[in-house]
Amino acid sequence: MNNPIADVLIVGAGPVGLTAAVVLEQLGREVVIVDRQAEGANTSRAAVVHPRTLEILEPYGVVPALVARGVHTPTFTIRDRDRLLMAVPFSELPTAYPYTLMISQADTEKFLLDRLTELGGK
Repeated sequence: MNNPIADVLIVGAGPVGLTAAVVLEQLGREVVIVDRQAEGANTSRAAVVHPRTLEILEPYGVVPALVARGVHTPTFTIRDRDRLLMAVPFSELPTAYPYTLMISQADTEKFLLDRLTELGGK
């Protein structure tokens, strides 16, 4: 006898898995996420969200929290100690987010999980 507990199984509760869960919950699908860790990591494996990512996340209700928490960096610089190697300007991009958003992956995951919970996901 087939008795499914969800429409979709997502393996991995990182930013991609949580985003997929938020999207699917908004579309009315029941989602189960499985991950090796019982809770999200408290460390960050990434520290930047790019403008296009923010644009893609807009319909899913997490961008205001991300933008409020992160540091807006209109020019991203790459350095070797005190020596500037390269400056990458984002301030001229045709977007509502003309900057890189410096925010820890742990914070990004928290906001995605909060949104998933708001939508009734677990």
